[in-house]
Amino acid sequence: MGSGAITSSMGIPAAGFLRREDFGKDFFFGSATSAFQIEGALDKDGRGKSVWDEYADDEKRHGRNLFHPYGEDAVCHYKHYEKDVEIMKKIGFNAYRFSISWSRILPTGKKEKINQKGIDFYKKLLKKLEEQKIEPFVTLLHFDIPQALEDEYRGFLNRRIADDFRDYADICFREFGKEVKYWITINEPWSYAYGGYVLKDFLAPGLGQVDDKFDDDEKAVTNSDGSISYLEKENDDDAFLFLACRYSYQTLTVKMSIKNLLLNRSNSEPSDPQIPHDEDPFKYAYIVAHNQLLAHGKAAKLYKEKYQREQNGKIGITLVTGWFEPYDCDSQKDRDAAKRALDFSLGWFMHPLIYGEYPKSMCRNVKEGHLPVADLEADKSIIKDSCDFIGLNYYTAVYVSHRKRKYKSGSKPENNYVIDQKIKHHVKNSKGNSIGKQQGALGWIHGYPKGIMDLLLHVKREYNNPLIYITENGFDDPDDHSAKLWDSIYDHERVSFLHDHLSFVKEAKRQHVNVQGYFVWSLLDNFEWKAGFTSRFGITYVDYDSEKQERHPKLSAAWFKSLLEN
Repeated sequence: MGSGAITSSMGIPAAGFLRREDFGKDFFFGSATSAFQIEGALDKDGRGKSVWDEYADDEKRHGRNLFHPYGEDAVCHYKHYEKDVEIMKKIGFNAYRFSISWSRILPTGKKEKINQKGIDFYKKLLKKLEEQKIEPFVTLLHFDIPQALEDEYRGFLNRRIADDFRDYADICFREFGKEVKYWITINEPWSYAYGGYVLKDFLAPGLGQVDDKFDDDEKAVTNSDGSISYLEKENDDDAFLFLACRYSYQTLTVKMSIKNLLLNRSNSEPSDPQIPHDEDPFKYAYIVAHNQLLAHGKAAKLYKEKYQREQNGKIGITLVTGWFEPYDCDSQKDRDAAKRALDFSLGWFMHPLIYGEYPKSMCRNVKEGHLPVADLEADKSIIKDSCDFIGLNYYTAVYVSHRKRKYKSGSKPENNYVIDQKIKHHVKNSKGNSIGKQQGALGWIHGYPKGIMDLLLHVKREYNNPLIYITENGFDDPDDHSAKLWDSIYDHERVSFLHDHLSFVKEAKRQHVNVQGYFVWSLLDNFEWKAGFTSRFGITYVDYDSEKQERHPKLSAAWFKSLLEN
């Protein structure tokens, strides 16, 4: 079955109570991708290296090259972009969210050296989308900052990157602004801060210090100054400190008891030149989060002042969060913990963007000097009110309970983003009910479709009902290099997942949430960051072993076609 075979002959389930017209004629249905995950051609036509080139190839760090066993050109959208646009057209999508590779446009990350071949590639892609009447939603940065900027000044740990990002955005607005009416500055700043600067070795550049592992032998937490702290003893077997996400270890491989957790990497390699030992590494995530907001704000300000009137476009940012329910709904502490969990993920960015300040719960719980409150106040005029819309990525939900910290008299507990929140996560609540079915290859998704509606209603209430696009939603199938093609093609579980989530988006619209688009993640099976090619999120199967990286639309693609024709 080739890329043209998107038909109802596959025996697809009916779209149920969903109809295209339920969402309004101006609603966008599309799919999403990102440059590093699908483009390939990493060393072609003048492209410079990104932090992910270095990180994926670091066999010493990961024990393997993350592209193994298929190679960096396993998808090669750079070569096959025309057939990928044709797939979208045949499904019936009227929008496509993709990202531009910063280092393909500016190999050194700086405006002084522009790579025309990179610009030409995206112009060809945009022309093809225009021919097929598919609206581009363009993300300027999806995790892959130029390695040259990481080498020069440590990337988002330095405020300088905001100016370089603005200059890069300026070139994109100038070159592509005629065709692009929807700009997303940065994808998931929470993920970049959490995965790259909190958790150890999860996202490039890999400067996190907290190990997402549980140790049965340790009896206490060893602080960086050598003092000892003791965590509250845990009695529930399903509790865990780390928020499960696509950038962490498989949930099934993490022991659910959090007693005896060693939080501090006391044996950090002193020879690592990227980790300055005169700074507290546990504040890195807060610095990186602020500098991402600043970079977004500077690019948005430039667009609004220099391009928006003429190009008549919109600019926003894409944020990610799970949904959080109280572990014990009768406990005020657990209800507060669930709200605090939202503040430490979504509110961390939404509050500065809408109100120009951090959530009160973060100000109360983050160690003085870690949260850059003074920097935010100084940059408020750049960051506040900088978005025309908000992109939201939603995948999973979890129960949350309050967590106390105990430590010996005279010693202090270590402070980092994980323990600042004073929460525990659970897949079951106090009555033993699961938050949702565990789904996906990596085990971190617990399907809770109602959570997408709850999230949308929360944003409406808390943040003045902004224009929203669901910019990612979906789940992954495994690739163990032995799965049958047809087993992957008949993705009934994904169809149910998408149908149920869209049903709750429809209900959110009925309750007057200003949500105007939905993008499934992903159009194609692709490189899934630390998981490499072991995880398939696509509604289109990509045969990584074939010479032409053949595309095979899955049942979910046919279901979308049926919905959009209904």
